[in-house]
Formats: sequence, C-alpha cells, structure tokens
Amino acid sequence: MAARRLLGAGELDPHLELAAEAGDVGAMTALGKHLHRSPGRWDRAERWLVAAAEAGDPEAMYCLSRLYWERAVWEPNGEAYRAGSVEWCRRAAQAGWFEAVELMGIKRGISAEERELWLRRALEGGNRSAMTGLARLARERERPDEAEHWYQMAIDHGLSSVRGELAFLLLDQGRPSEAEECVRREAEAGSWEAAGHLAAVLRELGRTQEAATWQEKCDARRARDTERKMPERGASDRQAPPGDLVTVAVTALVTTAVVPFIQALVSKAAEDSYGQARDLVRRILHRNGEPDTTAEPVAESVGDEEPGLLIAEDPEAGIALYLWSNASDEALRALSSLDLDEMTARRPDQGRVRLLWHPATGRWHIRGE
Repeated sequence: MAARRLLGAGELDPHLELAAEAGDVGAMTALGKHLHRSPGRWDRAERWLVAAAEAGDPEAMYCLSRLYWERAVWEPNGEAYRAGSVEWCRRAAQAGWFEAVELMGIKRGISAEERELWLRRALEGGNRSAMTGLARLARERERPDEAEHWYQMAIDHGLSSVRGELAFLLLDQGRPSEAEECVRREAEAGSWEAAGHLAAVLRELGRTQEAATWQEKCDARRARDTERKMPERGASDRQAPPGDLVTVAVTALVTTAVVPFIQALVSKAAEDSYGQARDLVRRILHRNGEPDTTAEPVAESVGDEEPGLLIAEDPEAGIALYLWSNASDEALRALSSLDLDEMTARRPDQGRVRLLWHPATGRWHIRGE
C-alpha cells in the first residue's frame, strides 16, 4: 500500500504517520520499524509496534521482539524486556512468521522441548541450519546417537562446516579414527575450514606436530581467501584510529568459535580485570594464530605500541568479532551484556554478522553482510 512506500534512503511517505494514526496496521508496523532504526526513538517505535502486534500483525510481533531484545541489552530493566522479547517472538512464530520460528529454536529461557518443537518447524519450512540446531540440542541433552544423526543429515544437505562438531562428538564416544576421517578428506581436498577442524582433532589426539602442520595450512588458505575478498588498502589506512572498520587494515584474522571466545574474554574481564582481556587479544595478535585462553598473560604494553585489530571469525555461526587490542573497559563491559544466543541468529537478508564496537554511541553494533 502507499503508506508503506519509501521515498528514498531513510525517508518515509509523509502520509505514513497519518495512516498509522487512522488505524492502518500495515502503516503502524512500517512506522515502528522505521523508528526502531532511528536513534533515540525506541519509545515511539515501541508504541506503534505494540499497537500493530496487538492488532494481530505477525511481522510487528517479530519486530517488537527484536526491539525488546535490544532494550534488554542496553537498558536497566533488562529482564522485563528479555521476557517480553521471548513472548512476542513466540506469538509471532505461532502466527506463522518464519523468522520468528527460526529464532525460537535458539532462544534462551525456554525449555529444551519447546526449542526442539521450533527447530523441527524451521526444518519443515526449509531451514537446513535447523539440523545443526537439533544436533546441538541433542548433545546438550546427552543424546549422542540422535546428535550424530542430525550432524550427518546436515552434512548430507551441504552443511559441511559441522564436520568439526561431529568429529568431536565421535571423539567423546571413543571413536578417534572415525573422528579423524570425518574431517581429513575435505581438508586434503583444500578446505581451510576442514584443515582447521583436522588440526583441532589431531591436537586432541596428542599428534601436535601434525596438528601444527594442518593449522599452518588452514591459516594460509584462509589468508588467501581473505585477500581475494578484501579490497587493497593504502599505507594511510594503517594509521586509521579505532572506529568504523571501513578503512582499517587487518592485523590478525583467526578462525575460532566466537561465542566461547567472547565468554573467555568476559571471564577475564570479570571483577574489573580488563587488562587481562586486553592481554589475551594482544597475545593472539603477536602470535597471529589461534586463540589460547589459558596461556599466561603478557606484560602490559608500554611506549608507543600501535593498537592492533583482531578479527575472530566463526564460519559455522556466521559471526565475526572485530576487537582492538586497546579496547576500552566500557567496550569489554558491554560485551558481557550481549545475548550471545540471539547474536547467532541470522535472518536470510543478513547473512553473516559482524560485531563492532562504536565508541561514539558506546555500544556494540551488529551488522549483517
């Protein structure tokens, strides 16, 4: 309808608010979504999204759940907003909004039984990644046979990045040769992700020298992929201060499970020990290798050491964390407030997610790619 029409970048039809005031549910939803994206307008966005959601619009229900999740992170009465986020997401899913169905499969604060229900519905709706969710849920519930079934189903449907998780499940069951074979074929075929998985499995088996060889192959292949994807940057870019990452050069790129890595950072930042978290980042930068969250911290940097940028990327979850070695206490504190399960939810229009700290706004921004 005309009330939904966008006139330009960020510009709405001038009659939109009039249509919303007149009771047009579609206009209420469109206005609420627009205000949600506008700084300082969350209260107004909530007003219109609530009105549209209560009128039965499933899209408004879903958008309201996303708004409440953000408010849960950034505002004092977070738990009330978190509960509201779950409830409106559930109602949107029950009303058939598929993005809500997908999100309910990973929601915190609901039972494993309910998560399984939504994951199965997401799978029925064509979301292949729900197989991975079902596998992880089965592992969480200590059902290894069921988990293996879902991991194998995911691999058969083209989600080869879960081979690493299946390999470690097999290791837990005392099946080391099967675990190695699970990832070796793809590693030898040239996959950098599989090479990293194989290195991890070999380390677990105590074959450290062979593991190091495969880790080097993983890093080299990943670096080549990154070079092909990233534009050339001039020497002046290397002096760019922390901020938006459009003009900065990569100092170190590592492949890791981002959510556990963030949890390790947060644990080191506990009780205001933010220096330890920064030490961990600097240590990875200097090694330009995989995160080691157990090693002893290095000495505090002195002099004019230039801050470095760490990009920790999780291919399976589709998350990349961009973190500077001189990250402020505020940034590290805010990192501990993020709902990591929500962070891993990827809508089809977002693809991979980049997590960046913006000093100007004092918050972590989650961007789709």
